[in-house]
Amino acid sequence: MKSRWFNFRPLCVVFVFLLLGSLFAFYISKTLAITIIVSLIFVGLILFTAITRKKIIYAILPIIAFCLGLGLYNLSVHNFNKTTLETPSIIEARIYNMKRAEDNSLAVSADSVKFDNKKVNTNLSIYIYDNSELFENLQIGSVIKFTPTNLYKSDLFYNEIPNSTRYSENLKYTAIANIENLTYLKTDKTFAETIKSYIKNNLGKGLTNENVEIAYSALFGEKEMLPEGQYNAFQLSGVAHILAVSGLHVSIIVAILYKLLDLLKIKRWWKVVLVFIAILFYAYVCNFSYSVIRAGIMSLLMLIAPLVYREYDSLAALSFAGIVIYLINPLCVFDISFLMSFACSIGIIMLYKPIKSALNHTKMPAWLVNSLALSLSVEISLLFIMAFFFKRFNLIAIVSNIVIIPLFTIAFAVIFVCAMLSLIMPFIAHALVIINPLLNLISVIAIMFANTPISNFSTIHMNYISIMLYFVVIFLLGRICIAKKEYKCALCLPIVAILIMIMI
Repeated sequence: MKSRWFNFRPLCVVFVFLLLGSLFAFYISKTLAITIIVSLIFVGLILFTAITRKKIIYAILPIIAFCLGLGLYNLSVHNFNKTTLETPSIIEARIYNMKRAEDNSLAVSADSVKFDNKKVNTNLSIYIYDNSELFENLQIGSVIKFTPTNLYKSDLFYNEIPNSTRYSENLKYTAIANIENLTYLKTDKTFAETIKSYIKNNLGKGLTNENVEIAYSALFGEKEMLPEGQYNAFQLSGVAHILAVSGLHVSIIVAILYKLLDLLKIKRWWKVVLVFIAILFYAYVCNFSYSVIRAGIMSLLMLIAPLVYREYDSLAALSFAGIVIYLINPLCVFDISFLMSFACSIGIIMLYKPIKSALNHTKMPAWLVNSLALSLSVEISLLFIMAFFFKRFNLIAIVSNIVIIPLFTIAFAVIFVCAMLSLIMPFIAHALVIINPLLNLISVIAIMFANTPISNFSTIHMNYISIMLYFVVIFLLGRICIAKKEYKCALCLPIVAILIMIMI
Protein backbone atom coordinates (compact mmCIF):
# COMPACT_ATOMS: atom_id res chain seq x y z
CA MET A 1 0.00 0.00 0.00
CA LYS A 2 1.41 3.37 -1.05
CA SER A 3 1.99 5.90 1.68
CA ARG A 4 0.07 9.17 1.61
CA TRP A 5 1.44 12.61 2.26
CA PHE A 6 -1.94 14.31 2.56
CA ASN A 7 -5.52 13.35 3.16
CA PHE A 8 -7.40 14.65 0.12
CA ARG A 9 -10.00 17.23 1.16
CA PRO A 10 -12.15 18.38 -1.80
CA LEU A 11 -13.43 21.49 0.03
CA CYS A 12 -9.88 22.57 0.88
CA VAL A 13 -8.74 22.08 -2.72
CA VAL A 14 -11.68 24.10 -4.08
CA PHE A 15 -11.12 26.94 -1.60
CA VAL A 16 -7.37 27.19 -2.20
CA PHE A 17 -7.66 27.16 -6.00
CA LEU A 18 -10.50 29.69 -6.03
CA LEU A 19 -8.12 32.07 -4.25
CA LEU A 20 -5.25 31.12 -6.55
CA GLY A 21 -7.43 31.88 -9.57
CA SER A 22 -8.10 35.40 -8.30
CA LEU A 23 -4.43 35.95 -7.46
CA PHE A 24 -3.34 34.72 -10.89
CA ALA A 25 -5.83 37.04 -12.62
CA PHE A 26 -4.48 39.97 -10.59
CA TYR A 27 -0.76 39.24 -11.01
CA ILE A 28 -0.60 37.99 -14.60
CA SER A 29 -0.31 41.55 -15.92
CA LYS A 30 2.05 42.76 -13.19
CA THR A 31 4.76 40.20 -12.39
CA LEU A 32 4.52 37.81 -15.31
CA ALA A 33 7.71 35.80 -14.75
CA ILE A 34 7.13 35.07 -11.04
CA THR A 35 3.45 34.34 -11.69
CA ILE A 36 4.32 31.77 -14.36
CA ILE A 37 6.98 30.12 -12.18
CA VAL A 38 4.65 29.79 -9.19
CA SER A 39 1.80 28.58 -11.43
CA LEU A 40 4.03 25.91 -12.97
CA ILE A 41 4.96 24.70 -9.49
CA PHE A 42 1.29 24.26 -8.59
CA VAL A 43 0.50 22.60 -11.93
CA GLY A 44 3.39 20.22 -11.34
CA LEU A 45 2.14 19.36 -7.85
CA ILE A 46 -1.38 18.76 -9.22
CA LEU A 47 -0.18 16.47 -12.01
CA PHE A 48 2.24 14.65 -9.69
CA THR A 49 -0.54 13.98 -7.20
CA ALA A 50 -3.03 12.91 -9.87
CA ILE A 51 -0.54 10.53 -11.54
CA THR A 52 0.82 8.97 -8.36
CA ARG A 53 -2.64 8.51 -6.85
CA LYS A 54 -4.15 7.47 -10.20
CA LYS A 55 -7.23 9.64 -9.60
CA ILE A 56 -8.24 12.12 -12.27
CA ILE A 57 -10.39 14.03 -9.75
CA TYR A 58 -7.14 15.25 -8.14
CA ALA A 59 -6.44 17.20 -11.35
CA ILE A 60 -9.97 18.11 -12.50
CA LEU A 61 -11.20 19.65 -9.23
CA PRO A 62 -8.38 22.20 -8.76
CA ILE A 63 -8.45 23.16 -12.46
CA ILE A 64 -12.21 23.85 -12.35
CA ALA A 65 -11.87 25.85 -9.10
CA PHE A 66 -8.91 27.80 -10.53
CA CYS A 67 -10.79 28.72 -13.71
CA LEU A 68 -13.83 29.72 -11.66
CA GLY A 69 -11.67 31.97 -9.47
CA LEU A 70 -10.08 33.49 -12.57
CA GLY A 71 -13.47 34.22 -14.09
CA LEU A 72 -15.12 35.58 -10.94
CA TYR A 73 -12.23 38.00 -10.33
CA ASN A 74 -12.44 39.46 -13.83
CA LEU A 75 -16.24 39.60 -13.72
CA SER A 76 -16.17 41.41 -10.36
CA VAL A 77 -13.67 44.01 -11.55
CA HIS A 78 -15.55 44.51 -14.83
CA ASN A 79 -18.95 44.98 -13.14
CA PHE A 80 -17.54 47.48 -10.65
CA ASN A 81 -15.78 49.56 -13.28
CA LYS A 82 -18.49 49.64 -15.94
CA THR A 83 -20.58 52.35 -14.23
CA THR A 84 -21.09 55.64 -16.05
CA LEU A 85 -20.80 58.90 -14.15
CA GLU A 86 -23.56 61.49 -14.23
CA THR A 87 -22.64 64.54 -12.18
CA PRO A 88 -25.64 65.66 -10.09
CA SER A 89 -26.23 69.11 -8.65
CA ILE A 90 -27.73 67.73 -5.41
CA ILE A 91 -26.90 64.47 -3.59
CA GLU A 92 -28.95 62.91 -0.81
CA ALA A 93 -27.61 59.95 1.19
CA ARG A 94 -27.77 58.18 4.57
CA ILE A 95 -24.60 57.74 6.63
CA TYR A 96 -23.87 54.16 7.77
CA ASN A 97 -20.19 54.50 8.66
CA MET A 98 -17.90 57.38 9.59
CA LYS A 99 -14.35 58.03 10.77
CA ARG A 100 -11.66 60.70 10.78
CA ALA A 101 -9.51 60.67 7.65
CA GLU A 102 -5.78 61.40 7.63
CA ASP A 103 -6.40 64.96 6.41
CA ASN A 104 -8.78 65.53 9.37
CA SER A 105 -11.87 65.45 7.17
CA LEU A 106 -14.81 63.25 8.10
CA ALA A 107 -14.73 60.13 5.91
CA VAL A 108 -18.28 58.88 5.47
CA SER A 109 -19.80 55.83 3.80
CA ALA A 110 -23.41 56.34 2.76
CA ASP A 111 -26.26 54.31 1.29
CA SER A 112 -29.80 55.15 0.03
CA VAL A 113 -28.10 57.51 -2.43
CA LYS A 114 -30.09 59.86 -4.64
CA PHE A 115 -28.66 62.00 -7.44
CA ASP A 116 -31.01 64.93 -8.09
CA ASN A 117 -33.84 63.09 -6.29
CA LYS A 118 -33.30 59.98 -8.44
CA LYS A 119 -32.24 56.83 -6.56
CA VAL A 120 -29.03 55.23 -7.85
CA ASN A 121 -27.89 51.66 -7.41
CA THR A 122 -24.65 52.45 -5.60
CA ASN A 123 -23.27 53.51 -2.26
CA LEU A 124 -21.09 56.56 -1.82
CA SER A 125 -17.83 57.61 -0.13
CA ILE A 126 -18.01 61.20 1.10
CA TYR A 127 -15.20 63.37 2.48
CA ILE A 128 -16.69 66.27 4.47
CA TYR A 129 -14.50 69.25 5.37
CA ASP A 130 -14.86 71.79 8.21
CA ASN A 131 -15.15 71.66 11.99
CA SER A 132 -18.46 73.37 12.68
CA GLU A 133 -21.01 72.17 15.21
CA LEU A 134 -23.02 70.34 12.56
CA PHE A 135 -19.89 68.49 11.51
CA GLU A 136 -19.44 67.16 15.06
CA ASN A 137 -23.12 66.23 15.45
CA LEU A 138 -23.37 63.99 12.39
CA GLN A 139 -23.90 60.37 13.38
CA ILE A 140 -24.66 56.92 12.02
CA GLY A 141 -28.11 57.07 10.42
CA SER A 142 -27.99 60.80 9.57
CA VAL A 143 -29.64 61.59 6.23
CA ILE A 144 -27.85 64.48 4.55
CA LYS A 145 -28.25 66.58 1.41
CA PHE A 146 -25.40 68.51 -0.17
CA THR A 147 -23.97 70.04 -3.30
CA PRO A 148 -20.74 68.18 -4.14
CA THR A 149 -17.63 70.24 -4.82
CA ASN A 150 -16.31 67.23 -6.68
CA LEU A 151 -17.63 63.80 -7.67
CA TYR A 152 -15.71 61.02 -9.38
CA LYS A 153 -15.78 57.26 -9.89
CA SER A 154 -14.10 55.37 -7.08
CA ASP A 155 -10.90 53.62 -8.05
CA LEU A 156 -11.27 49.93 -7.25
CA PHE A 157 -7.51 49.68 -6.83
CA TYR A 158 -5.74 51.30 -3.88
CA ASN A 159 -1.93 51.31 -4.17
CA GLU A 160 -2.46 48.92 -7.12
CA ILE A 161 -4.25 46.39 -4.87
CA PRO A 162 -8.00 45.68 -5.33
CA ASN A 163 -9.99 47.43 -2.61
CA SER A 164 -12.19 44.62 -1.33
CA THR A 165 -14.18 46.95 0.93
CA ARG A 166 -15.16 49.25 -1.94
CA TYR A 167 -16.37 46.24 -3.89
CA SER A 168 -18.27 44.52 -1.06
CA GLU A 169 -19.93 47.79 0.02
CA ASN A 170 -20.65 48.85 -3.60
CA LEU A 171 -18.88 52.20 -3.10
CA LYS A 172 -18.69 53.13 -6.78
CA TYR A 173 -18.52 56.91 -6.33
CA THR A 174 -16.56 59.33 -4.15
CA ALA A 175 -17.83 62.82 -3.35
CA ILE A 176 -16.16 65.85 -1.77
CA ALA A 177 -18.34 68.19 0.29
CA ASN A 178 -17.93 71.28 2.44
CA ILE A 179 -19.99 71.56 5.58
CA GLU A 180 -21.56 74.87 4.50
CA ASN A 181 -23.11 73.11 1.50
CA LEU A 182 -24.51 70.29 3.64
CA THR A 183 -27.98 70.06 5.16
CA TYR A 184 -29.04 67.60 7.84
CA LEU A 185 -32.50 66.20 7.00
CA LYS A 186 -33.30 63.54 9.59
CA THR A 187 -32.01 60.43 11.39
CA ASP A 188 -32.98 57.09 9.86
CA LYS A 189 -31.26 54.21 11.63
CA THR A 190 -31.57 50.57 10.62
CA PHE A 191 -32.66 47.97 13.17
CA ALA A 192 -29.03 46.88 13.70
CA GLU A 193 -27.85 50.47 14.14
CA THR A 194 -30.64 51.14 16.63
CA ILE A 195 -29.64 48.09 18.69
CA LYS A 196 -25.97 49.09 18.70
CA SER A 197 -26.77 52.66 19.65
CA TYR A 198 -29.04 51.48 22.49
CA ILE A 199 -26.37 49.08 23.79
CA LYS A 200 -23.69 51.79 23.62
CA ASN A 201 -25.86 54.10 25.71
CA ASN A 202 -26.37 51.29 28.22
CA LEU A 203 -22.63 50.60 28.39
CA GLY A 204 -22.17 54.16 29.61
CA LYS A 205 -24.22 53.40 32.72
CA GLY A 206 -21.46 51.24 34.16
CA LEU A 207 -18.28 51.99 32.22
CA THR A 208 -16.09 55.06 31.95
CA ASN A 209 -16.13 56.92 28.60
CA GLU A 210 -12.81 55.38 27.59
CA ASN A 211 -13.94 51.86 28.49
CA VAL A 212 -17.27 52.34 26.68
CA GLU A 213 -15.35 52.71 23.42
CA ILE A 214 -13.23 49.62 24.17
CA ALA A 215 -16.29 47.53 25.07
CA TYR A 216 -18.26 48.76 22.06
CA SER A 217 -15.35 48.02 19.71
CA ALA A 218 -14.96 44.53 21.18
CA LEU A 219 -18.70 43.81 20.82
CA PHE A 220 -19.21 45.07 17.27
CA GLY A 221 -15.76 45.65 15.77
CA GLU A 222 -16.41 49.37 15.22
CA LYS A 223 -13.23 51.02 16.46
CA GLU A 224 -13.44 54.22 14.39
CA MET A 225 -14.37 56.33 17.42
CA LEU A 226 -11.56 55.05 19.63
CA PRO A 227 -8.96 57.72 20.47
CA GLU A 228 -6.08 57.34 18.03
CA GLY A 229 -3.45 56.99 20.74
CA GLN A 230 -5.43 54.29 22.50
CA TYR A 231 -5.90 52.22 19.34
CA ASN A 232 -2.23 52.63 18.42
CA ALA A 233 -1.25 51.21 21.81
CA PHE A 234 -3.35 48.08 21.21
CA GLN A 235 -1.97 47.79 17.68
CA LEU A 236 1.70 48.20 18.64
CA SER A 237 1.33 45.70 21.48
CA GLY A 238 -0.08 43.13 19.04
CA VAL A 239 -3.55 42.80 20.63
CA ALA A 240 -5.62 45.05 18.34
CA HIS A 241 -7.55 41.95 17.27
CA ILE A 242 -9.50 42.07 20.55
CA LEU A 243 -11.06 45.32 19.29
CA ALA A 244 -12.25 43.68 16.06
CA VAL A 245 -14.85 40.94 16.20
CA SER A 246 -12.97 37.70 15.58
CA GLY A 247 -13.14 33.98 16.15
CA LEU A 248 -12.16 34.56 19.78
CA HIS A 249 -15.26 36.67 20.35
CA VAL A 250 -17.58 34.25 18.55
CA SER A 251 -16.16 31.23 20.42
CA ILE A 252 -16.78 32.97 23.75
CA ILE A 253 -20.36 33.79 22.70
CA VAL A 254 -21.03 30.22 21.49
CA ALA A 255 -19.63 28.79 24.74
CA ILE A 256 -21.86 31.09 26.82
CA LEU A 257 -24.96 30.25 24.78
CA TYR A 258 -24.29 26.51 24.78
CA LYS A 259 -23.70 26.47 28.54
CA LEU A 260 -26.94 28.41 29.10
CA LEU A 261 -28.89 26.00 26.88
CA ASP A 262 -27.34 23.07 28.76
CA LEU A 263 -28.59 24.50 32.05
CA LEU A 264 -32.06 24.89 30.52
CA LYS A 265 -31.87 21.23 29.37
CA ILE A 266 -32.65 22.09 25.75
CA LYS A 267 -32.48 19.14 23.35
CA ARG A 268 -29.35 18.80 21.22
CA TRP A 269 -30.78 19.76 17.82
CA TRP A 270 -32.66 22.70 19.31
CA LYS A 271 -29.37 23.89 20.79
CA VAL A 272 -27.84 24.00 17.33
CA VAL A 273 -30.87 25.80 15.88
CA LEU A 274 -30.88 28.41 18.67
CA VAL A 275 -27.12 28.94 18.46
CA PHE A 276 -27.43 29.31 14.67
CA ILE A 277 -30.14 31.96 15.06
CA ALA A 278 -28.07 33.80 17.70
CA ILE A 279 -24.89 33.79 15.55
CA LEU A 280 -26.85 34.84 12.46
CA PHE A 281 -28.32 37.76 14.39
CA TYR A 282 -24.90 38.70 15.78
CA ALA A 283 -23.41 38.56 12.27
CA TYR A 284 -26.20 40.84 11.04
CA VAL A 285 -25.54 43.38 13.80
CA CYS A 286 -21.80 43.21 13.01
CA ASN A 287 -22.48 43.87 9.31
CA PHE A 288 -21.62 40.26 8.39
CA SER A 289 -17.90 40.72 8.92
CA TYR A 290 -15.69 37.97 7.49
CA SER A 291 -14.44 36.83 10.87
CA VAL A 292 -17.97 36.38 12.27
CA ILE A 293 -19.13 34.45 9.20
CA ARG A 294 -16.04 32.25 9.31
CA ALA A 295 -16.17 31.56 13.05
CA GLY A 296 -19.95 31.16 13.02
CA ILE A 297 -19.90 28.55 10.24
CA MET A 298 -17.06 26.62 11.86
CA SER A 299 -18.76 26.67 15.27
CA LEU A 300 -22.05 25.41 13.84
CA LEU A 301 -20.35 22.62 11.91
CA MET A 302 -18.52 21.60 15.08
CA LEU A 303 -21.84 21.41 16.95
CA ILE A 304 -23.58 19.51 14.14
CA ALA A 305 -20.82 16.92 13.54
CA PRO A 306 -21.51 14.68 16.59
CA LEU A 307 -25.27 14.88 15.97
CA VAL A 308 -24.84 13.28 12.53
CA TYR A 309 -22.18 10.87 13.83
CA ARG A 310 -19.33 12.48 11.92
CA GLU A 311 -15.91 13.57 13.09
CA TYR A 312 -15.40 17.33 12.96
CA ASP A 313 -12.71 18.29 10.44
CA SER A 314 -11.48 21.80 11.24
CA LEU A 315 -9.67 22.25 7.91
CA ALA A 316 -12.72 21.17 5.88
CA ALA A 317 -14.95 23.45 8.00
CA LEU A 318 -12.55 26.37 7.47
CA SER A 319 -12.53 25.70 3.71
CA PHE A 320 -16.33 25.57 3.56
CA ALA A 321 -16.55 28.91 5.36
CA GLY A 322 -13.95 30.32 2.95
CA ILE A 323 -15.90 29.17 -0.11
CA VAL A 324 -19.08 30.81 1.23
CA ILE A 325 -17.27 34.13 1.79
CA TYR A 326 -15.50 33.92 -1.57
CA LEU A 327 -18.78 33.47 -3.43
CA ILE A 328 -20.12 36.55 -1.62
CA ASN A 329 -17.02 38.59 -2.50
CA PRO A 330 -14.47 37.15 -4.98
CA LEU A 331 -12.05 39.95 -4.04
CA CYS A 332 -11.92 38.89 -0.38
CA VAL A 333 -8.43 37.46 -0.85
CA PHE A 334 -7.17 41.06 -0.99
CA ASP A 335 -8.88 42.05 2.28
CA ILE A 336 -6.75 42.19 5.43
CA SER A 337 -9.58 41.16 7.76
CA PHE A 338 -10.25 38.06 5.63
CA LEU A 339 -6.58 37.13 5.45
CA MET A 340 -5.95 37.64 9.16
CA SER A 341 -9.04 35.68 10.20
CA PHE A 342 -8.21 32.69 8.01
CA ALA A 343 -4.47 32.88 8.70
CA CYS A 344 -5.07 32.64 12.46
CA SER A 345 -7.27 29.57 11.95
CA ILE A 346 -4.75 27.93 9.62
CA GLY A 347 -1.95 28.61 12.11
CA ILE A 348 -3.90 27.00 14.95
CA ILE A 349 -4.95 24.00 12.82
CA MET A 350 -1.48 23.40 11.41
CA LEU A 351 0.95 24.43 14.11
CA TYR A 352 -0.74 24.35 17.53
CA LYS A 353 -0.33 20.63 18.19
CA PRO A 354 3.29 20.34 16.89
CA ILE A 355 4.35 23.39 18.92
CA LYS A 356 2.51 22.14 22.01
CA SER A 357 4.15 18.74 21.61
CA ALA A 358 7.59 20.37 21.46
CA LEU A 359 6.87 22.58 24.49
CA ASN A 360 5.64 19.60 26.51
CA HIS A 361 9.27 18.51 26.77
CA THR A 362 9.99 21.60 28.85
CA LYS A 363 9.17 21.99 32.53
CA MET A 364 6.63 24.76 31.97
CA PRO A 365 3.17 24.33 33.53
CA ALA A 366 0.39 23.03 31.26
CA TRP A 367 -1.52 26.34 31.15
CA LEU A 368 1.59 28.19 30.00
CA VAL A 369 2.36 25.54 27.38
CA ASN A 370 -1.17 25.83 25.98
CA SER A 371 -1.11 29.64 25.94
CA LEU A 372 2.37 29.84 24.43
CA ALA A 373 1.58 27.22 21.76
CA LEU A 374 -1.60 29.08 20.79
CA SER A 375 0.13 32.46 20.70
CA LEU A 376 3.09 31.14 18.69
CA SER A 377 0.90 29.35 16.14
CA VAL A 378 -1.15 32.51 15.57
CA GLU A 379 1.81 34.90 15.39
CA ILE A 380 3.78 32.64 13.02
CA SER A 381 0.77 32.44 10.69
CA LEU A 382 0.34 36.24 10.72
CA LEU A 383 4.04 37.04 10.20
CA PHE A 384 4.00 37.69 6.43
CA ILE A 385 0.53 39.26 6.39
CA MET A 386 1.55 41.80 9.03
CA ALA A 387 4.78 42.43 7.14
CA PHE A 388 2.88 43.03 3.89
CA PHE A 389 0.16 45.35 5.19
CA PHE A 390 2.00 47.17 7.98
CA LYS A 391 5.65 46.86 6.82
CA ARG A 392 6.61 45.43 10.20
CA PHE A 393 6.22 42.41 12.44
CA ASN A 394 5.61 42.41 16.14
CA LEU A 395 7.88 40.35 18.39
CA ILE A 396 6.21 41.33 21.65
CA ALA A 397 2.77 40.08 20.49
CA ILE A 398 3.60 36.51 21.54
CA VAL A 399 4.00 37.61 25.15
CA SER A 400 1.30 40.30 25.19
CA ASN A 401 -1.36 37.87 23.97
CA ILE A 402 -0.49 35.36 26.67
CA VAL A 403 -1.03 38.05 29.31
CA ILE A 404 -3.99 39.96 27.85
CA ILE A 405 -6.17 37.28 26.22
CA PRO A 406 -7.16 35.51 29.50
CA LEU A 407 -8.05 38.90 31.04
CA PHE A 408 -9.98 39.94 27.95
CA THR A 409 -11.89 36.64 27.81
CA ILE A 410 -13.29 37.30 31.29
CA ALA A 411 -14.07 40.95 30.49
CA PHE A 412 -15.73 40.19 27.15
CA ALA A 413 -17.91 37.42 28.61
CA VAL A 414 -19.26 39.81 31.27
CA ILE A 415 -19.68 42.65 28.76
CA PHE A 416 -21.57 40.45 26.29
CA VAL A 417 -23.93 38.99 28.90
CA CYS A 418 -24.68 42.40 30.45
CA ALA A 419 -25.08 44.07 27.05
CA MET A 420 -27.58 41.47 25.84
CA LEU A 421 -29.55 41.48 29.09
CA SER A 422 -29.62 45.28 29.06
CA LEU A 423 -31.74 45.14 25.89
CA ILE A 424 -34.68 44.00 28.02
CA MET A 425 -33.45 45.05 31.48
CA PRO A 426 -31.44 48.28 31.08
CA PHE A 427 -30.55 48.46 34.79
CA ILE A 428 -28.32 45.36 34.33
CA ALA A 429 -25.79 47.60 32.59
CA HIS A 430 -24.91 49.21 35.93
CA ALA A 431 -23.23 45.89 36.87
CA LEU A 432 -20.54 46.64 34.28
CA VAL A 433 -18.90 48.91 36.85
CA ILE A 434 -17.10 45.82 38.16
CA ILE A 435 -15.32 45.47 34.79
CA ASN A 436 -13.81 48.97 34.78
CA PRO A 437 -10.67 47.95 36.75
CA LEU A 438 -10.11 44.96 34.44
CA LEU A 439 -10.45 47.04 31.26
CA ASN A 440 -8.16 49.68 32.78
CA LEU A 441 -5.60 46.97 33.52
CA ILE A 442 -5.81 45.66 29.94
CA SER A 443 -5.21 49.20 28.62
CA VAL A 444 -2.24 49.74 30.93
CA ILE A 445 -0.66 46.41 29.93
CA ALA A 446 -1.22 47.19 26.23
CA ILE A 447 0.49 50.58 26.63
CA MET A 448 3.36 48.98 28.53
CA PHE A 449 3.97 46.41 25.77
CA ALA A 450 3.55 49.06 23.06
CA ASN A 451 6.35 51.10 24.62
CA THR A 452 8.72 48.12 24.71
CA PRO A 453 11.70 48.87 22.40
CA ILE A 454 11.55 45.46 20.71
CA SER A 455 7.81 45.62 20.02
CA ASN A 456 8.04 46.28 16.26
CA PHE A 457 10.61 45.76 13.51
CA SER A 458 10.52 46.97 9.91
CA THR A 459 10.43 44.26 7.27
CA ILE A 460 11.62 43.65 3.75
CA HIS A 461 9.45 43.67 0.63
CA MET A 462 6.39 41.38 0.63
CA ASN A 463 3.57 40.64 -1.80
CA TYR A 464 0.65 38.25 -2.16
CA ILE A 465 2.76 35.63 -3.90
CA SER A 466 5.24 35.57 -1.01
CA ILE A 467 2.31 35.24 1.44
CA MET A 468 0.92 32.33 -0.60
CA LEU A 469 4.27 30.52 -0.70
CA TYR A 470 4.75 31.11 3.02
CA PHE A 471 1.48 29.31 3.72
CA VAL A 472 2.49 26.47 1.42
CA VAL A 473 5.51 26.01 3.70
CA ILE A 474 3.24 26.10 6.77
CA PHE A 475 1.01 23.44 5.20
CA LEU A 476 4.00 21.24 4.42
CA LEU A 477 5.57 21.60 7.87
CA GLY A 478 2.26 21.46 9.73
CA ARG A 479 0.46 18.42 11.04
CA ILE A 480 -1.74 18.02 7.93
CA CYS A 481 1.23 16.82 5.89
CA ILE A 482 1.90 13.28 7.13
CA ALA A 483 5.06 12.68 5.12
CA LYS A 484 8.38 11.92 6.77
CA LYS A 485 10.32 14.92 8.06
CA GLU A 486 13.07 14.56 5.46
CA TYR A 487 10.51 14.61 2.63
CA LYS A 488 8.85 17.68 4.13
CA CYS A 489 12.15 19.52 4.24
CA ALA A 490 13.00 18.47 0.68
CA LEU A 491 9.70 19.87 -0.57
CA CYS A 492 10.10 23.11 1.38
CA LEU A 493 13.63 23.92 0.18
CA PRO A 494 12.78 24.99 -3.41
CA ILE A 495 9.72 26.92 -2.19
CA VAL A 496 11.82 28.76 0.40
CA ALA A 497 14.41 29.52 -2.33
CA ILE A 498 11.71 31.12 -4.54
CA LEU A 499 10.36 32.97 -1.52
CA ILE A 500 13.77 34.48 -0.78
CA MET A 501 14.20 35.43 -4.43
CA ILE A 502 10.83 37.26 -4.43
CA MET A 503 11.62 39.17 -1.24
CA ILE A 504 15.05 40.22 -2.47
